[in-house]
Amino acid sequence: MPTKNEILAVRALRNRKTRSDECKFVVEGLKGVQEALASGWLVHGLYATADSKAPEDWEAERVSSKDMSRMSTLKAPPGILAVMGIPEVPADKPGPLPPGSFSLAIDGLSDPGNLGTIIRTADWFGISGIWVSRDTVDPFNPKVVQATMGAIFRMPIWTVDLAETLGGFSSEGTIVQGLDLEGESLWEMGGPPASAARIAVLGSESHGLSEDVKAACSGFIHIPGGGQSESLNASMAAGIAMAAWHGQSIKTT
Repeated sequence: MPTKNEILAVRALRNRKTRSDECKFVVEGLKGVQEALASGWLVHGLYATADSKAPEDWEAERVSSKDMSRMSTLKAPPGILAVMGIPEVPADKPGPLPPGSFSLAIDGLSDPGNLGTIIRTADWFGISGIWVSRDTVDPFNPKVVQATMGAIFRMPIWTVDLAETLGGFSSEGTIVQGLDLEGESLWEMGGPPASAARIAVLGSESHGLSEDVKAACSGFIHIPGGGQSESLNASMAAGIAMAAWHGQSIKTT
């Protein structure tokens, strides 16, 4: 059984600074923990209740339902929880991006469910990586991790000074396009040159792109619609943009 200090240490990982300082985060549920264990990332702790569906060969430390509730961030804990190490990632800006690659950048997004869904969708479409601004919700926030359904372990993500990073990519010839209502229609946009790397930049639903990030973009696009709503959900907008570029890449290969 875990000690009181162990339980408190897991609970402390709800805090972003603690996660950053200790390079640890929590993942819950059978699917998420399966993905975590298969990832090869460092496992700091593995816990399961007696009535959970955790395989016996996991050798998880048994905990009471009460203690699991104290460690869990969920209203209905699934009974399986792992404390994982946050791996070191390569440099924030790993030189010129590969020709034909497509990446995402996220500016000031605060909703963890939206970011988690974007990461999961990016994994589906084979996106090269995601850069997020420092005022975006932490990618290792428990709610983000839960919403990724394991994709967090496959998608490279960097938390950076976004304007500076995008400016560097743009100067190297990467096409950096912000999603903005004043931009070119996504449907009318021509396909990218086969040699071009591309980054789509998404802002928050309430504020859009910040001015310094806008200044780092080489162009702008928008998703036209025919209804009355003022805007799209951020994860939906990102999904549409990814689907459009994925379709274009298929046509050009």
